Amino acid sequence: MSGGDAPIVCTGLEKTYRDFWGRAAFPALRGVDLTVARGASHALLGPNGSGKTTLLRILLGLMPPTRGAARLFGRDPAEPAARRKVGFLPEQSSLQPFLTCTETVMIHAGLHGASRSEAKARAAVLLDRMALTDAARKKARELSLGMRRRLALAVALAGRPELLVLDEPTAGMDPIVRESVVALFVAHVKAGGTLLVTSHLLGDISGIAADATLLANGAVARTGSLDDLLVRKDRRAYVVQGGPQLDAAACDAAVRDAAERSGGRVVSAGPERATIEDLFLDTYRRGGDAGGAGGR
Repeated sequence: MSGGDAPIVCTGLEKTYRDFWGRAAFPALRGVDLTVARGASHALLGPNGSGKTTLLRILLGLMPPTRGAARLFGRDPAEPAARRKVGFLPEQSSLQPFLTCTETVMIHAGLHGASRSEAKARAAVLLDRMALTDAARKKARELSLGMRRRLALAVALAGRPELLVLDEPTAGMDPIVRESVVALFVAHVKAGGTLLVTSHLLGDISGIAADATLLANGAVARTGSLDDLLVRKDRRAYVVQGGPQLDAAACDAAVRDAAERSGGRVVSAGPERATIEDLFLDTYRRGGDAGGAGGR
């Protein structure tokens, strides 16, 4: 098997779910090959039912493949030692409702070998990073959806993992909180960590991943650099910046003439539009009242 000590290596991975009588009923994975190198940030993309969750379950040792092999840091994912370097954020977070935020993070830090004092200090740092310091004494059941999501992320980071596996990581977060959390993911990779993030929404992994694998019907449809995958070679985009006197019609005409001379055509032209997220962030960065935006 290739990949050396890469955090994630999958070779010819297949998974077929069976019915009550043991008959093959549904092929969830069809010969998936995937390697995520140390220090990489990799997105696993695809619509619902494409096989993302099944692949994660196999990688985390929660189920065996039907055929093929998966390795975490060169080990079988079923071995506890293979998962000690992994922090996992599931799509549906399971938190103990009667524990406070501090207690929740401390317990998970302790499970990774931290002493009580170390666990307490680690909890304080992580809750601060997640903008949960003011909620440190609140019980998980008292938190909003977005706050519970951030607490679950703090839990995933409690063991100081080398590999972070994130399933729909920004679900339930508003744009301001999402921006700060994405910065944590980027810092994790810059510090030498590895990241695998899954989503069926491309916008969720914008700014997080450098590489991507697209699954379709349980098979790899495309893989490579995210920048390369997003390039549409049959189209060109131009952004012209100017003042109030900008002659938009003249610009449009010049681009149209150049396109027609080279055998192409201008499909559309108009002012550049920001996304709703851009509008939201720009408004608050310019001094708008963001109070409570990261809470409920």
